[in-house]
Amino acid sequence: MRKEEVLNFYLTYKLYLFPVVIVLSSLVLIMFVIYPQTSKLISNQKIAGDILSRATTLEVKAQALENYDSADLGLKVNYALSAYPTDKDFATAIGLLQNLTIQSGFNIASLSIGSSSSKKVGSQSYTIKLDIVGSVLAVPALLNNIEHSPRIMRISGVEVNMDRNSKLAAVSLVVNMLFAPSPTNFGSIDSSLPELSVNDQETIQKIAKFGASVTKPSQAVNLSSPRGREDPFE
Repeated sequence: MRKEEVLNFYLTYKLYLFPVVIVLSSLVLIMFVIYPQTSKLISNQKIAGDILSRATTLEVKAQALENYDSADLGLKVNYALSAYPTDKDFATAIGLLQNLTIQSGFNIASLSIGSSSSKKVGSQSYTIKLDIVGSVLAVPALLNNIEHSPRIMRISGVEVNMDRNSKLAAVSLVVNMLFAPSPTNFGSIDSSLPELSVNDQETIQKIAKFGASVTKPSQAVNLSSPRGREDPFE
């Protein structure tokens, strides 16, 4: 009896059953086969496009690196590090200050290194205190030489005691020596290479000029004339 009912049902609705079965089969096929494969294909095409774009960027970067003058680039890096070191360069800073004071006609009586401090984000400093003796007329030249030295430093304190009979001055100087740690983020591997701008080139030329001027004898400057070095990194 059940078979007859099924047969009668089939004969009655067979015109509708076939399209329903086809539709359901198609939906199952689309949901579980066609759609996943299509999504995978689109994803693979996107990945292939990203890989091609990255390869092109790396090729351009490699060509740019081949065109760099390594000797010139190394020289520029040395100029920058000599002016703005990445660590506490005690020996270099002390030697530079000794050279500048001697050029200005002063003798060092005592020298001490102070504590470190953070001047601003990404920049730190430590202090060097100098007690020196020399002609009072050479004080302006001394200050000018320090402020126009190749090393970025700032005079944060000056005390002058003058002997009017001998024209000698006992000068106490507190100099802030600036430095900054090396950057830790150099960009991703597929980012474009940074280029030196015109301002960067001018800054490097200033640093080189400052470095060359240290070896030249200093001239005294008028006390009324403005003094102070221009910070090439500002």
